Amino acid sequence: MARPRSFDATKVLDGAVDMFRERGYEGTSVPDLIAQLGICRQSLYNTFGDKRGLYLEALASYGRREVDAKLALLQAEGSPLENVRTLIRGFAALAPTCPTGGCLTVTAMVETRDDAEALAAVEEQVARFENGFRSALERAQQQGELKAEVRPERLARSLTTTCYGLGLLSRLPSSAARIGDAVAVMLDLLDDAAA
Repeated sequence: MARPRSFDATKVLDGAVDMFRERGYEGTSVPDLIAQLGICRQSLYNTFGDKRGLYLEALASYGRREVDAKLALLQAEGSPLENVRTLIRGFAALAPTCPTGGCLTVTAMVETRDDAEALAAVEEQVARFENGFRSALERAQQQGELKAEVRPERLARSLTTTCYGLGLLSRLPSSAARIGDAVAVMLDLLDDAAA
C-alpha cells in the first residue's frame, strides 16, 4: 500500500513557480528545490517525475492562475472597453515588482525555446489571453463602443504582443519609464478605436 503524501502539492507548486520566476529553469537546481520547498528528492520524483516535470506543472499552474485572473477582469460586468482599459492600466504596476518578479510565461518563451512541450503550454496561455482580449473587444464593438472599421482580432493580437513584451522588459531594473510609455500608447490605441 502506498504511503500518503506528507506535503501539500499546491504549496510545492506555488513555491516552485516563485523559484522558477526568479531564477529560471536552468538557474534552479534540484537541491535548491528540495531545500526551499521542504520536499524530499524521492517525493519530488514520485509526484512530478523530475525537475522538468515539476517545471511543466508549475508553468501550467502559473498560466492558469494568471490568465484566468485576466479573463475574469475582461469578462466582468459593465463596459467591455473599460474592462480592457483597466487590464492594460494594471500592466503599469509591473515595474515596481521587477526584476525579481517577472513573468514565468515570458521567461519560458526565452529559456525553453527548444522544449516543444513547454512552448505548447506557453502558446496555449498566450492564445487564451489573446482570445480574451478579442472577445471583450468584439463585445465592445457590438455595444457600439468601438468603431465599425476596427478589427478586434488585430487589436487583440497587438495588445497581447505588447503585454508579453512588457513582461520581458520588466526584467530590466530601468523598465519603469518604458512600461509607462507602452501602457500609455496602448490606451491611446484604444481611445483611437473607440466610437
